Amino acid sequence: MDFSLNEQQEMMVKTSEDFASKEIRPKIREIEKLGVKELREKVYDLGLFGVEFPEDCGGAGLGTIERGLILEKFAEKGDGGATYSIFYPLLSIYISYELVEDKKLTSELIQGAKKIALAKCGLYPDVIKSVGKDSRLVIEDKYSKFVFFFAQDGDDYSLYITDNFEIVRELFRSGLLSSPANEIVVKSSEKLVENVTRHKNWINFLARVKIFLSAICVGICKGVSDYALEYALDRVAFERPIAYHQAISFMLADMDTLSQSLEVLLYKAAYSFDKKKENYEDTVTELFIETSETGRKIVADAVQILGGHGYIKDHPTEKWMRDFVEIINAFGSPIYYEGTIKNLESWI
Repeated sequence: MDFSLNEQQEMMVKTSEDFASKEIRPKIREIEKLGVKELREKVYDLGLFGVEFPEDCGGAGLGTIERGLILEKFAEKGDGGATYSIFYPLLSIYISYELVEDKKLTSELIQGAKKIALAKCGLYPDVIKSVGKDSRLVIEDKYSKFVFFFAQDGDDYSLYITDNFEIVRELFRSGLLSSPANEIVVKSSEKLVENVTRHKNWINFLARVKIFLSAICVGICKGVSDYALEYALDRVAFERPIAYHQAISFMLADMDTLSQSLEVLLYKAAYSFDKKKENYEDTVTELFIETSETGRKIVADAVQILGGHGYIKDHPTEKWMRDFVEIINAFGSPIYYEGTIKNLESWI
């Protein structure tokens, strides 16, 4: 069995790595202050928003594996927080494609002709709240003219859209500073999809979101592992690089092994989703859970290897640790998958 990338995938990886290393990595702190609006427009021009969607929706007709490759490489060679901020519109495209099933709208979103933000009101029933007049939600893109949001609707939950909202304040957040969180007040809204959790594509939508978040976090893990190794090879203590001290070398080896294992799991989940393998949703959830738990250890170990330097802005490790937590919990904590976790454990 050949696990190597095909020519088209290799080209996408190179394009992503070149863009990330030149346009993002040297400007990490600048992007935190100024945001990603200009970078996002460049990514639209590269056609990287539609790779996994059919051609009749304005996409390239490829798959989720290609999407995972792009997100991972952007985060690994560039910056995870900036990657999330740049590709944040993908979440609304997933809604348009899977739940609204509107090809014209999907095409407009892929091209950047229409901008719709997804409110961070949760994607799991445990955290979705009822909606009424003057409801308050949080969005990450103040330039959007429309907002998608899920809300309680009787015994189920429905998808709504609004263009009648007001941004009332910017909220404090510790990570993802390139995507300021803005609180909005919804004045009126329109119901788009009723009983959304019973929609035939609801599982597909959630799977896409989990792969999106996981791919970026896997890229962060790989990037922070490489950075910690470079630092450990340059940092000298007791007349030799700290990378050659046993405790540090063991940590570096574990970080590299774990980050590569997450990468394999990412490709497995993306492949299972693309081929609609049996129980693919469990494979995707396994990826999400493993990335959440293992990734936290990797980013924390990287900061520990840098010691005091790991907590100052001279190095990006402190940022990557903050961003990782914000991204993996972007639409609700993985704790809401407790039932799935128990099911996965029962297989062992």
